[in-house]
Order: sequence, then C-alpha cells, then structure tokens
Amino acid sequence: MIKEIRSKSSRAFLFLNGKIEDILSPWHICVDFQLETITIKKRNWYLIGINENVHAFRFIRNIDIHQRIFGADIEIKSFGSSSKAFCIAKNDAVEIKNALIEYNQRRKGGFVIS
Repeated sequence: MIKEIRSKSSRAFLFLNGKIEDILSPWHICVDFQLETITIKKRNWYLIGINENVHAFRFIRNIDIHQRIFGADIEIKSFGSSSKAFCIAKNDAVEIKNALIEYNQRRKGGFVIS
C-alpha cells in the first residue's frame, strides 16, 4: 500500500490554462494514507505565508477530476469540506482518485465513494 501521494501544479500548465496570477503560488496536494489526511497547500497572495487545508479522507463523498488539454483539476468533497487543486498532472489526479477508491474498498464497514 502506498504511504502517501504528492503532486503540485505545473507552472507551464498554469500558464497554458490562463491562470497566470497563480504561477508564483502553485497548489500542492498530499494524500497521506497513514494519517488518513488530505493536505492542500498554496502560497498566499503576499508570498509570505502558506494557506493550508487539511481534512480526513475517511468520509469522502465525491472526487471530481476536470481534465484539460494541459493538466487536470481535482476537487475532493468530504462531509463538511471541499478541497481543490488546479493544474496538476493528469496522471497524478487519476492516481489520487484510484488510490482513494482502493483504500475505501479495503476498509470494512467504511464509506464508499459515490
């Protein structure tokens, strides 16, 4: 079993998709299977601090992947929260989705992503 999956926005994908304002502050996503958390980080507009969104993924309701010509956006909805990461690699988005579905299927009595 994979311990964690990490991905970040590609600056080239951000530029090609018209998200020029985010080139200096790309999104980072980390799915940690030991702690059962999803962490999304993004540098704030002042380029001083980092905005971080952490939530448990044991109660995931939905995973949306919007594929573009260059890269993909992923949105993970759980009970009470929603997290988005933009312009990550398509392979990374699919890998995150498959790993979360596989993890939920292995858990007995757990929730199934719908």
